[in-house]
Amino acid sequence: MLHRAIFGSLERFFGILVENTAGTFPLWLAPEQMRLLPVTDVARDYCLEVQSKFKKAGLRVKVDRGSERLAKQIRTAEKERIPVMSVVGEKEVAAGTLAVRSRGFGDMGDVPIDELIASMLEADAAAKELHEFLEPKAKEAAEAVDV
Repeated sequence: MLHRAIFGSLERFFGILVENTAGTFPLWLAPEQMRLLPVTDVARDYCLEVQSKFKKAGLRVKVDRGSERLAKQIRTAEKERIPVMSVVGEKEVAAGTLAVRSRGFGDMGDVPIDELIASMLEADAAAKELHEFLEPKAKEAAEAVDV
């Protein structure tokens, strides 16, 4: 580690922050909070609509416009340490949902857009990760099916 003083310049502070987190910023601090990974051109149009909804809510979301294979898009998002990603195909477009994948928790299943926006805003305001808000809801739904 390079020697840095915590109360030096702003640049030194950010240097320490990046070193301590290894670039894996929490949801509330990440420059890009979510990446949408469309599978088809129809899904890409849907992703652009979803992106505008998220931006209106104040969340930082980008659509992957690359032409790479889906596996490469997922790998790129993981290497760039994006906290939340969503693979969007025909099924998600028809249902009006997103297949959510959290960096710290993995696959979280299909989530309606409005519920995801609300959960991400809660997590952002509480400075916590998304799976802390969606996971309990998934457990409650599983328990309701078991009963």
